Amino acid sequence: MSVSRRSVLKLGLAAAATAAPISRGIAQKRPVLVVFDSRLPESLAFARAQGGRVLDIAREPALLWRNLRNPLPQGRIVGMTRWSDLVLVRGALEDQGRRMRSQSQSGRHTPFVWEMA
Repeated sequence: MSVSRRSVLKLGLAAAATAAPISRGIAQKRPVLVVFDSRLPESLAFARAQGGRVLDIAREPALLWRNLRNPLPQGRIVGMTRWSDLVLVRGALEDQGRRMRSQSQSGRHTPFVWEMA
């Protein structure tokens, strides 16, 4: 088998066409906002792993929850918070038309992981 410029270009185009839907799927799964509590080490690690725009609820009471009352971009919002903070965040996001998609807790004394859209 001989390797020509044409065959290398064909392989490159085929690889790019295959990778395009995958990269779009990954981009769609990235949340537009990550809500976390910097007072909880596991929540801080969660936020760092997600990347993107973050909202630290440890600072929100001083701001009177202004960041959640302002309109947020459309898309997925994920978080790792205590139950009491989840209730406050959920109320603010429901006022903007968001709905809870999932919530879970790995143990009795661990933060909740949740997603709204």
